[in-house]
Amino acid sequence: MHKIARTIHTINTLREGVLRKYGDTPLLKSTLDDVKRVVVINSSSRSGSSLLYALLRKLPGVYALTGEAAPFYKLNTSINGFNIFESDKIPSELLEKVVDYRGLSRDFLSDMYCCGGDVQVRDIDVNAYADDLAIRFLLQWPDVDFTVEGLRACVFDAFGHYARLAPAFDTENFYVTLLKRVAAAYPRVNPYYYDINTDKVTINFPHLDIPTGPPSSHFTIEEPPFILLPPGRKATPADLSEKTLLLKSTVDCYRMNLIERIFRNADLRIIHLVRNPAATTNGIYDGWLHRGFFSHNLRPHFQNSKNGKGLGIKGYSDEYSYGAFWWNFDLPDGWQEYAGKELVDVCSFQWYSANAEILKNLSRGRRDSCTVRFENIIRDLDSRREEFGRMLAFMGQPAADIEAVGIDDLPIVQSTLPPQRYRWKKRRHLINRLLDDPIILDMSRLLGYPKEKMEEWL
Repeated sequence: MHKIARTIHTINTLREGVLRKYGDTPLLKSTLDDVKRVVVINSSSRSGSSLLYALLRKLPGVYALTGEAAPFYKLNTSINGFNIFESDKIPSELLEKVVDYRGLSRDFLSDMYCCGGDVQVRDIDVNAYADDLAIRFLLQWPDVDFTVEGLRACVFDAFGHYARLAPAFDTENFYVTLLKRVAAAYPRVNPYYYDINTDKVTINFPHLDIPTGPPSSHFTIEEPPFILLPPGRKATPADLSEKTLLLKSTVDCYRMNLIERIFRNADLRIIHLVRNPAATTNGIYDGWLHRGFFSHNLRPHFQNSKNGKGLGIKGYSDEYSYGAFWWNFDLPDGWQEYAGKELVDVCSFQWYSANAEILKNLSRGRRDSCTVRFENIIRDLDSRREEFGRMLAFMGQPAADIEAVGIDDLPIVQSTLPPQRYRWKKRRHLINRLLDDPIILDMSRLLGYPKEKMEEWL
């Protein structure tokens, strides 16, 4: 625990040195109390929230964080104030004691962007972009002894090379150029942990093997696959009052008490994104076996408990050396009861727990909500257009803005494998028995997925 605290302190100190340069900008003089409208995408892991977020953040009336808020929660929550290994929840009575609201506000405000439209290389503020990239690398690689000056030098070198090749900016292609410089200067940085097509990484980094374990030895701040940070227009104080802030972190379904606290002056609405348990469980299963999605190193928990051996998840802990301590995705209440079960049971438990938490929060009736089925987004274009029409109306966005989203051609975002309908059927022998569990069966029906129609689930 002391090592985690030291890591957080070091990274916060380095980031503070960069952010201090922008302390007089109008946005950083604002606070989260100035945010007037917020839409939160609540869902279980692997339900399509990354794709939905990537599309909705293109709306002209929306601004958003560059990725999930989870790294900022980790950097601004005292690990001495509560048991971080109990679950992802922070009890409401502890919020004021353990959360650094000032630091959290600064981190949110420094990461808010308005997206959309092609970016020309000549229009990019390279100096500001280099600072943003340096801050992001610090979140992604807490084990690496970066210097901000060293990272900025890599960015300027990569940008100068890239600018000679193309007038239009392509974030993935730029990152390939950038990571060649960063990995040469800091060999522990591995491009395979980024949200870049694996084949492209293999071609450009032929000397590297595809890794299997976590990118950090003891603690992750941003969970892989790491986001690619594009250049963009920072939000302004006017955006905070006139536009809608879009948020997406799977951990948010466990921390809506925190969201409601930090956006206490905002009209806060919730999109409940649902997906059938077979496809979601299968996606979570793939994620556990992937080189990404490592969220919690539970070694300190097991070292301080009677069970010092760690996790015993069948199909995971017995397959990988790191599987005794590294947990993937969210950490729900009661995870300890699943620490020795089969991996498919852990995955279905995570699907159930997230949706149960969302429904519990919505049952209080304090917030407007809209249920969206991921199947309707991937089914066909007509279905997708209808679903996005409902969402835009719910968000208070003009119907004509659907053209800015680009729903005709869905991007591949945070995917372990190329998108494929009915992919869960390859694990039918594992997934079929899950719906024999009354808890899973009841939740499936409650979300509109009766077992009788299982063969139709995408």
